[in-house]
Amino acid sequence: MKNEFVYEEIRGLHLELTTKCNAMCPMCNRNFKGKVREALPILELTLEDIKKILSPEFLRQLKLISLCGVYGDPLCNTHFKEILKYLYICNPYLDIDIYTNGDFYDEDWWKELALMVKDYNCTVIFGIDGIGKTHSLHRCNTNYDNIIANAAMFIKNGGTAQWDYIVFKHNEHEVSKAREISEQLGFSSFQIKKTSRFLKNFYEMDPNLDSTILEYGKHPVYDFKGNIKYYLELPENQLYRNITEKVYLDILEKKDNISDYFNLNKIYCEALKTKGLFISAQGEVFPCCSVYQQVCYKLIHDVSDPLELNEYYLYLKDDLSAFHKSIKEIVNGEFFNSLVDSFSISSIEDGKPKCCVRTCGKNLEAHKNGHTTSIKYRG
Repeated sequence: MKNEFVYEEIRGLHLELTTKCNAMCPMCNRNFKGKVREALPILELTLEDIKKILSPEFLRQLKLISLCGVYGDPLCNTHFKEILKYLYICNPYLDIDIYTNGDFYDEDWWKELALMVKDYNCTVIFGIDGIGKTHSLHRCNTNYDNIIANAAMFIKNGGTAQWDYIVFKHNEHEVSKAREISEQLGFSSFQIKKTSRFLKNFYEMDPNLDSTILEYGKHPVYDFKGNIKYYLELPENQLYRNITEKVYLDILEKKDNISDYFNLNKIYCEALKTKGLFISAQGEVFPCCSVYQQVCYKLIHDVSDPLELNEYYLYLKDDLSAFHKSIKEIVNGEFFNSLVDSFSISSIEDGKPKCCVRTCGKNLEAHKNGHTTSIKYRG
């Protein structure tokens, strides 16, 4: 693996089209105690924005684009179809994955989308976490029946769809039935997802970071007044638990310090390995969404814990806006180079990036470990 980002070798792009979303998923970083975070800018990239920051030449060198929000759902972008058309006009060979809760628009809209992309390498990944009312215990403010109708119409008209299912205690009994329904409806694949968000209790201590409480394995779900309604809990079946959990539990059992473990751990940057980039809904360029979100800990979450802010301090030294500089200039610039250099720093206190070690540190690839090999059906 190279120890620097090379613009000409970038092959994958994670693109956040908007920070808007119709859902209120309790563990999403856009929400805090039943409300959208006040400091979150609600915005979207327009078609003209996309044309300005993503040149046809750059798009032609890519193999994959993932339209997946960190703070929003891509289908909330009012220019979504026009942007999608532009991406395929520039590079008809792109693989494009679209991650959505699917509770948008009517069936005619989904039919039109299917007809638009059926001859391209395009997959819509629907996040459906249960059957019927069970689904909306996590995907709050979304309607299961609407989503299933939209997915069915999309598939019926030639669209390729995947069902992603995040497993909790309240929905683990429905996994097998959901997989059966997905096959009956014509989904191309079904993927079980093992959330890593419960793991935050081990390493995030600033009270502004999340609405987690001290008890590991339980996450409160709030109403809009900040009152706890119920809890999301870890699944009881170990097959549905993120295996990175064992690393943290072993550290605690040995009475070791997690910060010491982070300090000693080696970073194997996934973005470097996969030759990927992330672009936010503000048009800022980062190596990945994890680094972006760590920078947002100060900008949006008002975090004051210095151990969470190393990426933010590096961010202050450079301009990462693709509206002000080319992507090539940003990738070759101070932030990207300084970040890679910081991987070899001996401790978080001295500037080693915390999110990089907990996301891409040896045995700590919680996000990667949260994705199972999807069950693919014959078609």
